[in-house]
Amino acid sequence: MDERKSIIKDLEEKKRILIGTRNRLLEGLGEALFQRIGDEEPFSDSQAGSPGAVLLEYRGMQKEIADSTVAIKSLELDIIRLKELEGRIAAIETEQSMLKGELAQIHVRLGMAVLGASDPNNASAPLKKQEEDLLVKIEEHERALEGLDEQGGGIFNWLGKNARTAVEKALLSKNRSDLEKLYLRAGIEYLSSIFDELPADENAKDAEKALEIKNRVSSLTDELVSLREERRKIGGVIGTDSSPAHRIKSLERRIAQIKKEFPAVYLKLGSLAAASVASDACGGKEAFASFLNDDGPGVLEKAELLSSQIAEEELSIKKINAAIRIDEEKAEIERLKKAIVAQRQKITAAEDAIASHEEHINETEQHIIELETFIQGDHGGEN
Repeated sequence: MDERKSIIKDLEEKKRILIGTRNRLLEGLGEALFQRIGDEEPFSDSQAGSPGAVLLEYRGMQKEIADSTVAIKSLELDIIRLKELEGRIAAIETEQSMLKGELAQIHVRLGMAVLGASDPNNASAPLKKQEEDLLVKIEEHERALEGLDEQGGGIFNWLGKNARTAVEKALLSKNRSDLEKLYLRAGIEYLSSIFDELPADENAKDAEKALEIKNRVSSLTDELVSLREERRKIGGVIGTDSSPAHRIKSLERRIAQIKKEFPAVYLKLGSLAAASVASDACGGKEAFASFLNDDGPGVLEKAELLSSQIAEEELSIKKINAAIRIDEEKAEIERLKKAIVAQRQKITAAEDAIASHEEHINETEQHIIELETFIQGDHGGEN
C-alpha cells in the first residue's frame, strides 16, 4: 500500500476530530444564543439559510414539543377521567339494579297487602278478581301434584305420571309468576295513587321506603345520563383511530426525535454567528453582537483557529492526493509509451511482411507471363 495513503488516513482522522471539536463549540454557542435571544426578533431576514430562518425553525421545534407535551398531558387526564367515569357508571348501574330489585320486592309486598285487604278499593277490585283466579289455579295445580305423588303403578303409569307432573309444575310456575307480576302491578298502582300523601296504615313503612328508593333511582338516572354524555364527549376528543396509549407513545417518540435534531440547529446558528461576525455578512455582526457575552469572542476565536487547522489538513490531503494523482498519470504515460513502442514494432513487422508478400506477388506474376508466352509460342520444330 502507498505510504501516502496511510498518511491521508491519519490526516482524515485528525480532520474529523478537529471538525467534531469545532462543531461542539459552535453547538454550545448556538444553544446559548437561542437562550439569550428568547422571544426577541433580532433578525430581519428570514430567507432559507439565514439566521432568521434558523430561529424560526428552532421556535417551530419548541412549539411542536410544547404542543405534543400538552396533548400527552390532556390524553393522560382523559384516560384517568375515563377510568373514573367507567367505575362510577358501573357502580351506579349496580346500585340501580339492587335498588330496582328491592323496589320490586316492596311493590310485591304492597300489592299482596292491598289485594289481601278485606275491603280493597275500587281501583284494585279487578286485580283482586285476577288474584282469586290465579290462587284457585295454583291450588288446583298443587293438589294435582300431590295426587300424582301418591300414585303408584307400573312403568307405563310411571312414565305418564312424569309427563303430567312436568306439565303441572310448568303451569304452577307460570301461575305463580303471573301472581307475583299481579302483586307487583298492584303495588305500583297503589304507590301511584298515594304519591302525594303517605298512608297511615301498616303499609306506611314500605310505601315510604319505596318512594325513597324511587327518588334515589331517579337521581342516579340523572347522574348516569350526565356521566355517559361526558364519556361520549371525551371519547370524541380522543377519537377511535388509535388507542390513547398508542397516541401518547407516538407523541413521545416525536418529542424524542425533535430533541435529537436540536444539536444540528444549534450548530447552524453558531456557524452563522461565526461567519457573520467574521465577515459582517448582511449586518450579522451587529445583530449577533448584543447576544455574544464575554465567552462569545473566545469561542469564535477557538472556532476560527480550528477552522484554519481543518483547512490546513484539507490542503495537505489535497496536495498528497495531487502528488498521488501525478504519479498515477506518469505511470499511465509510461504505460502508453510502451504500448506505442509495441504497436510500432508490430507496424514494422507488418510492413516487412507486406513487402515480402508484394515481392512474391511480382515473382509469381512474372512466372505467369512466361508460362502464357510458352503456351502461345510456335513449337512445330520440336519433336
